[in-house]
Parts: sequence; structure tokens; C-alpha cells
Amino acid sequence: MSIDKSGKWWKGNEPRDIREYLEAFGANEAYAVDAYRSAVCSCGGEGFYLWADDGEGVAKRVCPACEREHFVCDSEEYWSVAKPEQWRCVECASMLANIGVGFSLYEDGEVRWLYVGERCSTCGVLGCMTQWKVAYAPSKQLLDQV
Repeated sequence: MSIDKSGKWWKGNEPRDIREYLEAFGANEAYAVDAYRSAVCSCGGEGFYLWADDGEGVAKRVCPACEREHFVCDSEEYWSVAKPEQWRCVECASMLANIGVGFSLYEDGEVRWLYVGERCSTCGVLGCMTQWKVAYAPSKQLLDQV
């Protein structure tokens, strides 16, 4: 893992760099990242189109290879009231990204907060398009729903 922090935007060389980015991001936000999961499609794809609504705390990824749609964590439950926007890289305008989720956990392992991070598949720019609080239990299943 190697993140270039010298320019306007942090850039990662590989999808695993999302984790380091979200750990730094979470340290400056509400909660630190305790666990991390990378998004991988059932077809094996690691690049996705991403839609999210930060106000509602929802995200959905679509695999360009097999066109499978997947709601990130509990997003499907709130999707009908959301106004999602498609992610587009601030540097190169690409719409294809690697996706990962950083989780802040309570001491018992339940999820307290999550951050949906992305890395532009074209130029490597890292970001966090949305984040939200998880205010229910059980919530450990969310770690397997990236």
C-alpha cells in the first residue's frame, strides 16, 4: 500500500489503499475505523459505479462487468426516500471506482458508524462519498454486506 499525499487529493495505487485513507479520515471525523471490508462482486469484479445520498446515508454499487446491483450494508431499507447521486472522480471525471467500507464498532462488536470510501480506478484519487450512523442492534451482519 502506498498513498501519495503530495497533491491536492490523496491518491492510491491499489484498492487496498482505501482502508488507510478511511482510517485517516475516520480519525478526523466522528469515530475511528475499527474494521474494514473491500467490495468485490460475485463475478469477481472490483470496479463499480457508485450512487449515494449522504443525507439519507445510503449507497449502491453496480458492477459494469455483470451489471449486478448491490446495496451497501443497510442502504436498501432507506433507498426509496433517498436522492442518490452518481459518484464521479473530482480529478479525471471517471465514474469507475473501487469501493470499501470502514466500520466503527462498539466494544461488543456491533456497528456504530460506517464510512463508504472509494478509489478512482483511473487515476487513484481517494475519497469518502458518504457515511452514516447505525442506531440499531444487531448490526454485526453489516460487515458482510459491503
